[in-house]
Amino acid sequence: MPDTLAARFRLTPAQDSAFGEHARRLGHDPGQLTGDAELVSYPSLPTVAAVRALPAATAAQRRRRQGLFFGPSIAIRRTIGQGVHDRVEAAVFADGQVSPADEARASMHFPFPTRILSVRGRCVGPGECWDLSVRGGHWGLDDRDDILNVVNIGSLRLAPDAIVAVRGNLLILIVQRLICEASGQLAILPTPFSVDSRTGPLHGPGGPAGRDGADGADGVAAPVAPTWLGCDRLTAPVVPGACDARDGGPGGDGRDGVRGRNGGTSKIAEITIGELTGSLTLVATAGRGGDGGSGGAGGRGGHGGRGADGQRTVQGILPPGRGGSGGNGGAGGRGGRGGDGGISSNVFVSLPPDQEGRLRVLSHPSPGGGGGRGGRGGLGGRGGRGGLGGSGGSPAGAAGTAGSDGADGAAGHDGRARPAPPVFVNERLAVPLPDPAAVRPAGTVTSRDTRRGESSAAN
Repeated sequence: MPDTLAARFRLTPAQDSAFGEHARRLGHDPGQLTGDAELVSYPSLPTVAAVRALPAATAAQRRRRQGLFFGPSIAIRRTIGQGVHDRVEAAVFADGQVSPADEARASMHFPFPTRILSVRGRCVGPGECWDLSVRGGHWGLDDRDDILNVVNIGSLRLAPDAIVAVRGNLLILIVQRLICEASGQLAILPTPFSVDSRTGPLHGPGGPAGRDGADGADGVAAPVAPTWLGCDRLTAPVVPGACDARDGGPGGDGRDGVRGRNGGTSKIAEITIGELTGSLTLVATAGRGGDGGSGGAGGRGGHGGRGADGQRTVQGILPPGRGGSGGNGGAGGRGGRGGDGGISSNVFVSLPPDQEGRLRVLSHPSPGGGGGRGGRGGLGGRGGRGGLGGSGGSPAGAAGTAGSDGADGAAGHDGRARPAPPVFVNERLAVPLPDPAAVRPAGTVTSRDTRRGESSAAN
């Protein structure tokens, strides 16, 4: 049989009917969805109730999810702002109720930006990544705003090592027929940026180094003029202490490294698969925290000046000056604290119970960033040499003492790791993995609305 689009995307009558029903309730005309044609729309939903109408969950699934929704990693944040998000998401994806207080606090996110994509058939080629993510620029929003991403697919074929990924969107993915040829992967990944309250890069910048101390001035000999007697005569009064050198200045302290930012967040997802052929791997994780910046090095202490030499004058012998002391080195800056791992939300997967064995779940915790290295303390300055003695073997001036080296800065603390996303397969919790993983899909293939501009769509 020839490998035509119709053959690759063939659905059973029941699957075709279900795909069409979802397309219609999402505002798309199934008649326009032939082959690999896409329809894309960008509604802004006014209320929680309007968002609740989009998931594919049945009433029975919602009731079961509600009993599972607030596991330990979700319940622990109930008193902070994220707790409001969690309770609203329970009302959308499970069977929760939104209190008036939570509804008022959540109102700032409404109307809720939503991207809806429908396609009857799609193939993702060998080693390709179909990135479903959508960012806030379409609505003129900051990237930190939540966006709901709804994707309705009739038939999805994943070639060997193909990946379908979403990065940091709330996701509703409905696939009637999913065919994995080998090593197919569905990746629920974090936002590709931090969403904490700070600004700047993920990894904290290093602290600036301290300035070096100024070198001390040399001692100044008394002003003299030669005489026919073979020794000099003073031409001005002797200034007490002028022949002693000045001390070197202290080195400046290095500045502390900057704290790393928290890792990107992994958002809630509902994945509904009508039929799974082959083996599918689901990867879910939030982002690693940024590393703290290194502390700045302490500045070098200034070197002590050289004492003036002793002098034999008509008025008497002037002793040599002492050398200046070296300045102390500056302390190294402290390393910045590592950012915390990103937080995660629930992932719900529904598929026929007899096909659960074809799904492998890899749910990883998100590690904190490493603390920055402490800065090296600055070296103390050298003591200056004393002046040479006058004639007759008089002793040289005392040398200055060396400055103390500055203390090294303390290393920053590592950021905290965050729990793995809770993944429920047919409302049963999958066991998360103990170790983090770096998941970076290679070459990206986006949907047509970002390749060619917006497709014709219902709004």
